[in-house]
Amino acid sequence: MLPTAPLTELEAELYALTHRGNPGDAEFYARQCAGAGSVLELGTGYGRLLPALLGAARELVGLDREPSLLRSARRQLRGARGRLTLLEADMQGFALGRRFERIVLPYNALYCLLGRRALVSCFRSVRAHLAPGGGFLFDVWAADPFQRRARLRALREAHRDEPGAIVSLAHRGQVWDVFERSRLRSAAQRLDVTYTYVSRQRGTRLEIPIAQRYAPSRELEELLAVAGLRLREQWGGFSGQPFGPRSELFVALACA
Repeated sequence: MLPTAPLTELEAELYALTHRGNPGDAEFYARQCAGAGSVLELGTGYGRLLPALLGAARELVGLDREPSLLRSARRQLRGARGRLTLLEADMQGFALGRRFERIVLPYNALYCLLGRRALVSCFRSVRAHLAPGGGFLFDVWAADPFQRRARLRALREAHRDEPGAIVSLAHRGQVWDVFERSRLRSAAQRLDVTYTYVSRQRGTRLEIPIAQRYAPSRELEELLAVAGLRLREQWGGFSGQPFGPRSELFVALACA
């Protein structure tokens, strides 16, 4: 997931502590990239997955549009072995002048592209950067059951305020209570989430909005095809379980 607005250094640190990925995703991407000599991670953020993707004989590139998160990644990976490059760029459209054996886009970052045109633009950039025989891997929360529930309930707009903190974080000598508020607009396939951080010691209040446009699996397959990519495999999780109506995750491999 990617924040909607630029982050301060403190906000980037709190964001990194809150968004830790899904269980098993780092191992999944490491397995899928095994043997690849070049890997590009889109939406690399604060570098959470990069240690799992690093390899002594591999060229690894991480791309993100958020400067403060990239600075966090550079600090985290200072002194790391391997050929690693971090680039500030937008995954919606990028031109790196080279191709990669694997391109990965983890942890719902795809949903931060807020329209069909943006998705196709990203997929076309991926297509242009895939080496022959290469693969594009991504995962998102499964929108198929979510969209069905929204339609059944005739939801057009919904607001949710969590009465209690979803998590509490110790950072920089303070304890931060984290609250989540979401707004659903099912007709537009939009789910906008705001994370609010409140310091117990100082009362400081920070907000990080994350806008998402979710897409059912059929739509993603259609837009991949528009961009010249073919959905080769789809799973309902990182252990290779089949994707089905009750799957919580949509994990995919696409090829040219």
